[in-house]
Amino acid sequence: MVQLLVKDIRIQMKFIALGFVFVGFFFFILGAFEGLPLSVPAAIFSHFLIVVASKSDEKNNNSRMLASFPLRRSDIVTAKYVGIVMFMGISFLLTLLWSWLAGIVLPAQELPWFSTQSTILTILILFVFYAIYFPLFFATGSRLVQVLDLIVIFSVGGVGLLAIRILEWTNVSIGSSLRILLHSNNISDLLWALGIGLILLLLSWCISMSVYKTRNL
Repeated sequence: MVQLLVKDIRIQMKFIALGFVFVGFFFFILGAFEGLPLSVPAAIFSHFLIVVASKSDEKNNNSRMLASFPLRRSDIVTAKYVGIVMFMGISFLLTLLWSWLAGIVLPAQELPWFSTQSTILTILILFVFYAIYFPLFFATGSRLVQVLDLIVIFSVGGVGLLAIRILEWTNVSIGSSLRILLHSNNISDLLWALGIGLILLLLSWCISMSVYKTRNL
């Protein structure tokens, strides 16, 4: 499995460099999305790397090639899920590096701000997204891989909008609740939510394992 992760990093080197330049240019030099948390560009960077890695495998028919190697299919699936954490770690570290470099020459108020709450919430959103994405990825393969992320985004977005409407009908203010959550010193609720996200990701891994083992490549 380690070899698979190393393979993904090697394939992604030019995209890591491209994403690093993109994040620095748009979010720090141009000040796009000024006032948003630092976790936003880090999450976009993470999503870019994770999705490109999965799409490149199917585009180049790497799934068939890997399945023909003396590798267990469980290792192939597990490597993709470990890759989520790996690429998120790379993205967050490189974004923090940009923040440090930009902080040398730019005022703090012009930079994306960092908070533990926003970082946990962003990681939770990514976990939920990929908990849905990868079972579909391993089930459909090249048939939907080029648009799969858009399908998941619109599906999750639709469910999210429906949930927001239901909460509004029950007189719950989403905006004020999020502001309180992001600026509260009590992060225990977010940690509980992150734990639920990890459980969803574990269930997603089990589903992906079951689907991929029975898939005809």
